Amino acid sequence: MRKQSLDRVQPFSNQVNNIKIINRKHRSKSQESLKSILATAALIVTDLAGITLSLLIGYHTRVHILPDLFTFFPAESPPPINESIYWIWGIVFICFYYEKLYSRRLSFWLETKQVINATTLSFIMIMAIVSLGKLGADVSRTVLLVAYLNSLFVLPVCRYGVKYLLARLGIWSQGIMIIGSGEIAQKIGAALQRDWYLGYNLIGFLEAPVPYENIDTNLQYSVAAACIDDTLEAVSNMRIKHLIIAIPDLSGPELVALAQSLQPHVRYLWTVPDLRGIPMVGGEVEYFFDEQILAFRTRNNLASRSNIIAKRLFDLVVGTLLLILVAPLLLILALLIKLDSPGPVIYAGTRIGRLGREFKCYKFRTMFVDNDKILEEFLNNNPKIKTEWELYAKIRGEDPRVTRVGRLLRKYSLDELPQFINVLKGEMSLVGARPYLPQEKEKMGECADTILLANPGITGLWQVSGRNELDFSQRVQIEVWYVRNWSLWLDISILFKTIPVALKGSGAY
Repeated sequence: MRKQSLDRVQPFSNQVNNIKIINRKHRSKSQESLKSILATAALIVTDLAGITLSLLIGYHTRVHILPDLFTFFPAESPPPINESIYWIWGIVFICFYYEKLYSRRLSFWLETKQVINATTLSFIMIMAIVSLGKLGADVSRTVLLVAYLNSLFVLPVCRYGVKYLLARLGIWSQGIMIIGSGEIAQKIGAALQRDWYLGYNLIGFLEAPVPYENIDTNLQYSVAAACIDDTLEAVSNMRIKHLIIAIPDLSGPELVALAQSLQPHVRYLWTVPDLRGIPMVGGEVEYFFDEQILAFRTRNNLASRSNIIAKRLFDLVVGTLLLILVAPLLLILALLIKLDSPGPVIYAGTRIGRLGREFKCYKFRTMFVDNDKILEEFLNNNPKIKTEWELYAKIRGEDPRVTRVGRLLRKYSLDELPQFINVLKGEMSLVGARPYLPQEKEKMGECADTILLANPGITGLWQVSGRNELDFSQRVQIEVWYVRNWSLWLDISILFKTIPVALKGSGAY
C-alpha cells in the first residue's frame, strides 16, 4: 500500500470546494488548553453580563415606563436588584452549564435554541425561589419578567459578538481532523469551513486505514496512513483533540475497532454513519447497556396533531403581524405594477397544497399577459436555453416574459408577498416546501407523498439553501428532509435566514 509522509498535507484540489488545508504543525496541547480556558471564561462572563444587562433593562422599564403606561403599577420604585444578583448569577451559570453551553460547539441557531432553553429554566427557578422563599419584597417579579423577555434577545446577540471577537483574536478556533476522504467527509469539511461560529480549524483529511484495493486511486489524500498505527501517529504528531471518523463504508466491527483505538488519544471523537434521509431533528439516542447496543429513535413530527396545531397558530399570529407591517408596501407595489404594464396586479396560479389539494396561489404579476406566446418563441429560437428550462423550469438570466418591475420583484422575492393571504386562508404556511404546479407532481415521484404532508410555504429550506441555483431533484430532496425533520424552531430559524437571502437577491430569476 502506498504511504505518504505525515508532514505532507495535500489539498483535494479537484474534489473539495472552499476547503483550505493548512500545511503546518498544529498548536501544542498547552496552547489549545489555554485557548479553551480563555474562550470558556469569556463565554461565562458574557452570559452573566448579559443577564445583568437584562435585569437593568427590566428595572428601568418597571421604574420609568410601565407606571406611565399602566395605572395599576405603583409609582414607587421596586427594590434594587443588586443585592440578589449573586445567587441569580449562580442559577444562570448552573442552567447554562447543564445545557452544555460551555462545552458543546453548535451553529448559531442551534445554540440560540439551547440558550433560550437554559434562560427559560433559569428564570423559572428564580421565580420559584422568589415565591417559595417569600422574597417578593426584595425582588420584583415584574422586573424578572421583563428581564426574561429581554434576555431571549440579549444573550444570543452577546454570545455572537464575543465569539466573533474571540475568532478575530484566534482564541475561538480548535483544530479538528477528519478521517476519511469520500463524499461525506468532504461535505463535513466544507460545513466546518463554512460556519466560523462552530470554531473548528480544519487541519486536514486522513486517509482511511482500509485495504489498498478498496481505495479510489484517483483521489488525492491529505495524509495517507497504511494502518491504524500510522493513523495514531498522525493524530499524536499533530496533537489533535477533535477527530471525526467519516468512513460510512466501514463495517460495524471495523468502525468500532478504529474508534476504540483512537478514543484514548483525543478528547472528542465523532463517528459519522451514512444515515442520510433518516429524520434527525428531535431524534434521541437510546442505549441497551446489557447488550451494548445503541439505537437512534426518530419520530414523525408532522404526524402529531399538537404539532400541526402549533404550526398553524404560528402561521396565523406571525402571518397576521407581517401582513399588517407590509400592507403599505403592498399598495405601493400594486400601483407600480399597474403603471408598468397592462394586466391584473395579482396573478393566481394553480398549485398543489397539503395532501394533494389544489388551490390558487397569489403572487404579484411579474410577466406580460401574453407570456406563454413569448416563452414559446424564445425557446424555439434558443435550443440551449430550452434544455436549461427542462432541467430547472426556470430561465436563468434575462427572461423576456418578465416586466421591468417584475425583475425587481423577483430578485428580492417581493412578488410572493400576496401569499400571506394564502397563509391566513390555511392553504399555505410561512415556511414549507415550494408550491408545486399540478404537472410537477409526477416529476416529484415518491417524494410527493412526503412533501405533501405539509402546506407549501412562502419561504423554505430550499430558498435559504441555494434558491434557483438548485436543480429540481436537489430541491425535492431538501424539501423531503425539511418535512421529515420539521420543528417549530426550524421554521423560526428559516424565517430569519430568509431575510438576508432575499435582500441579497442571489439565486433569484
